[in-house]
Amino acid sequence: MDILNSVLQKIKPTEDEQRILLSISNNVIDLIKNRLHGIDAEPLIVGSVAKGTNLKNTDVDIFIRFSTSYERSFIERKALEIGKEILEDPVVNYAEHPYVKGRFNGIIFEVVPCYRVDESTRKITSVDRTPFHTEFIVRNLKEWQRDEVRLLKQFLKGIGVYGAEAKVEGFSGYLTELLILRYGSFMDVIKNSQRWKRKTVLSLTTVDFDFDSPLVFIDPVDPKRNVASAVSMNSYSMFIYASREFLRRQDERFFFPNDYPELDPVVLKNREVKLLHLWMQKPPTVDDILYPQLKKFSRFILENLQDFSITRIHYYVDDSVHLLIESYHQDLPPYTMHEGPPVWDRNAENFLKKWKGRAYNGPYIMDGKFYADVERKARSIEDAIKRLISSGSIGKDLDRLKDTIKFSRDPYTANRKELSKFLDYRFPWEL
Repeated sequence: MDILNSVLQKIKPTEDEQRILLSISNNVIDLIKNRLHGIDAEPLIVGSVAKGTNLKNTDVDIFIRFSTSYERSFIERKALEIGKEILEDPVVNYAEHPYVKGRFNGIIFEVVPCYRVDESTRKITSVDRTPFHTEFIVRNLKEWQRDEVRLLKQFLKGIGVYGAEAKVEGFSGYLTELLILRYGSFMDVIKNSQRWKRKTVLSLTTVDFDFDSPLVFIDPVDPKRNVASAVSMNSYSMFIYASREFLRRQDERFFFPNDYPELDPVVLKNREVKLLHLWMQKPPTVDDILYPQLKKFSRFILENLQDFSITRIHYYVDDSVHLLIESYHQDLPPYTMHEGPPVWDRNAENFLKKWKGRAYNGPYIMDGKFYADVERKARSIEDAIKRLISSGSIGKDLDRLKDTIKFSRDPYTANRKELSKFLDYRFPWEL
């Protein structure tokens, strides 16, 4: 297909670009080796660059594999020390291990410590299996299939579901490579996705474990692991639908979508659904820890403030933490109908004693139950959220910053790009 060749020309590094990338990467490897004298460890390139499935302008992952004789604190400290010495503008990030991210000759590198183990199933930490993933793909992926992986990666990027991080909850690079191994080519993956159901289990072997995920892909180097565990139902569904639409109408916008246009202020003002912008100070933690807490916070609001008819919540992070809360109501009447027990229930008398003379109306009987119209504790959605979070947790790191929460009913206090993405219901390829 001409469209796939056109996309490939835009995303695949040229021979010169790949040669320069590998040359610079090997220079970094040599610099790390020079700092490991007397230490039983070796650096190696892993990930897409090592597998030859990388897109243009990619980051390079370098793992330092240490002997299991070293304490975890030592390998972490040594890897951070080396990364900070070699890389420009080094930043320490935290996953299961702390690691260093920085630049070298204009290329972004990540230096990560791990243990050297004999088998992936004997790992000490989760990153210990990564070199086995690299070896497996290098050994099994055919040369021509590397471009098929690139196409699938860019397609997933274009529809917004590429990446296993908590912010995306999508398809990892390794999962993308396994899908190509499983089905053969980019178009074969797209076509076969139309056979996927509510739950799909895939494997390259006969090994089969059950996992509580919409998509399961058994890791060929660690059969007790689901490579697709990060894929949410939303990302899974989006991929199936986007693939269906691509089969109907091939368009480069599936790979390179246009930006969401800024919404017309008049249209925004006349929407029946209201919008509340909540923001708060950003806690000093990584996205993979922060985003699950934002997900929890959003669900907490949705489940407990149903009187406001909340339809959706969108969250994002920049210098602060933001929630965009869409609802049909932002202010409620002063009184609410409070449901009591059936008239014949033994607790009916207690209900009558509690509300007689205190309720705005009632108690009264309706459909066999006592009711009373009582004053609301919070009429505005802002006050309701404040009351809600004062009595419950919204996440370990967010809890510490509850007092920094601010509200605005003016949607333009939010990031315009995030606002447009949230309120424009079109799919990325439809823009």
